Amino acid sequence: MANRTEWGEIFTPEQQAKADQMNDYEDRIPPYTVPGPESATGAEFLQKERGILLEKLGKYLYGPIPGRCKYLDFDIVSEEPDAFGGLATRRQIVIRCSNGGQARFLNMLLYIPNRRKKPVPVFFGMNLRGTHAGTFDPLVRYTVTKRYPTLGGFIRFSDRRAREDQRGMEASRWDHEKVLKRGYAVATINYCDVYPDHPLGFPDSVLAMFFDEKTFRSPERPCGAISAWAWGYSRAIDCLEAQPEIDRNRIAIHGLSRLGKTALWAGANDERAALTVSCCSGTLGAKLSHRYFGEDFSWIELWNPHWVVPEFRNWVDRDLEIPVEQNQLLACIAPRLLFIMSAEEDTYADPKGEFLSAVHASKFYRLFGSEGIGTDRQPPVGKLLTGDIGYFLQEKEHNFHPSGWDALLDYTDLHWGIHASQENER
Repeated sequence: MANRTEWGEIFTPEQQAKADQMNDYEDRIPPYTVPGPESATGAEFLQKERGILLEKLGKYLYGPIPGRCKYLDFDIVSEEPDAFGGLATRRQIVIRCSNGGQARFLNMLLYIPNRRKKPVPVFFGMNLRGTHAGTFDPLVRYTVTKRYPTLGGFIRFSDRRAREDQRGMEASRWDHEKVLKRGYAVATINYCDVYPDHPLGFPDSVLAMFFDEKTFRSPERPCGAISAWAWGYSRAIDCLEAQPEIDRNRIAIHGLSRLGKTALWAGANDERAALTVSCCSGTLGAKLSHRYFGEDFSWIELWNPHWVVPEFRNWVDRDLEIPVEQNQLLACIAPRLLFIMSAEEDTYADPKGEFLSAVHASKFYRLFGSEGIGTDRQPPVGKLLTGDIGYFLQEKEHNFHPSGWDALLDYTDLHWGIHASQENER
């Protein structure tokens, strides 16, 4: 297995030992089964089975997503119509959330294409390194207010947000200008605004509005960081729905890596997401857990136990036995649009397992008269599948590459009827 993290740094010996235990040989995958639907119709699935699946996924993996919060408002702190040489309006919004005497602020960056005659679709995704890291735009606010220390020699347990002078370091991962030129709005929030991705992050997270740290550290922890981030996706949708330039019926949510896991969990729970996009989401995301290839439960427990509920520990080294499978997570998005993206060199995330999960999720989509992904043969690099479950295999390593944005925009144009920029020229 590879010996570098997604951040490009060498594993500690303990991490490397765990990485070396992962299976990366197809002929060593044990026999496994993938559950299909129990419902006979789409209506029956939505009325009963979907709720049961969401409850099971919450129980064994993520924990249920907290409720909305008592107070929520959206404060536009700046707005300028000259972003990207006049291509878009830059709007920066503070989403103010409060509940139980606690308050949290989420800093949203929203670009809206200026060439429009009607409300436009929007892509929303949380970012890993800081909102300013995704663009060279000098007027995007730098909002990293607290950093977290490295713990116990674990590379992972340190703050990975970009410094102010690293503005734009991940601009190619976001491709804001490309998306805007196609006629779509784009929006993002740094995931650390919602839950700082660190073992000590709870007091500065939105979860502190719903229960105390003692409960979080206990075996009764209601949910983990993935559900916190999913909560943030829903608050972003609340905010986007309040913007008159945004088409509230065509909101797409997306995420890379751990945020790909999150986008799927958010999209499964929040039916306002018209399109859910997972990029290289791996374990707890799109890939089949029972397939036992690449990243496994043991790795998640070592690497990021704060992502999940304590019940998850009972299934470490028992991946084959857990009574829930990731195609059921994908199924909870049906019949809405779903787009799964992998990368050919991303062994940990198991591209084949992500594709097969989509194949098995298609059995649920058929309850609604859809073919889902429409094939059981994984396509080669660069070939776009355009069913109600879309799929695209990127070149290279674990990342959201420019080719992935091209494929996603082509897919969205197709399903939302017309090139968004052409639509706004009418």
